Amino acid sequence: MHVTVTGRNIDLTPALKDYLVEKLKRAQKHFDQPLDATALLSVAKNPSIPNNQTAEVTLKVNGTVIRGEESTENMYASIDLVADKIERQLRKYKTRYWQRSSKGGNHKEPAMEAVDVGAEEDDDMAVEKAITFEAIRPKIVRSKKFPLKPMKPEEAASHMDLLGHDFFMFINSETGQVNTVYHRRDGNYGLIEPEA
Repeated sequence: MHVTVTGRNIDLTPALKDYLVEKLKRAQKHFDQPLDATALLSVAKNPSIPNNQTAEVTLKVNGTVIRGEESTENMYASIDLVADKIERQLRKYKTRYWQRSSKGGNHKEPAMEAVDVGAEEDDDMAVEKAITFEAIRPKIVRSKKFPLKPMKPEEAASHMDLLGHDFFMFINSETGQVNTVYHRRDGNYGLIEPEA
């Protein structure tokens, strides 16, 4: 795994970088191809923020973005938590999404990693496990349609706050594209735009 580490308001010591890389290497075991990760370690200088040491990690796997962020009072604890989160997300990605595309034969990964069928088990047992695994997956249980209105991102953020939502989709009046604004943990807003 190749990890690019940057720091904000923190001295990136070799020990801290090595610790992060070692923790993230555990996630590599789920994939044959090497993964590229980008990590940002930051410390908030505001003394009123109790969990001011944040570790953010972003990976791209076959065009899918896997991201984790954790904040604690200790950077090593933040790294532990975010590494665990990334490993869980990669495992979930592989067991849920990877095998769907591998059914077409494009990938060399096993089609159903979550179903561990031993040599002594017969096909009926394997099918029963696969059905059980499928039954516990989260499903889309509600769908909602609403008209997208052209507006500026600042206006969309105001609408989001008025509605009490965590995110808000709209048509950006400056670009004509569908965008999403969302609440960030630091109290600010984020804007998601499609890549050109």
